[in-house]
Amino acid sequence: MTNSILRTAFENVAPHISNLDEIKTLIDEVEEKADSLEMVLRELESKLDDAEVTLKTDIRILINECRHLGGRKTLK
Repeated sequence: MTNSILRTAFENVAPHISNLDEIKTLIDEVEEKADSLEMVLRELESKLDDAEVTLKTDIRILINECRHLGGRKTLK
């Protein structure tokens, strides 16, 4: 379920992402490590420190969409 949220979030925000290849690689890394939405968010947030400005923005966009989708799933 968590991986599908991450993939769905990426599909939703891909048109707004500048660094598509880097984000795809990041998603693959995060999927290997994380087994809950909270872990996905933590992993993504940990990548913010070392990222350059546009990549930080892309990661934040992805984080926000994951939170949005996660919140929507819990409401159903």
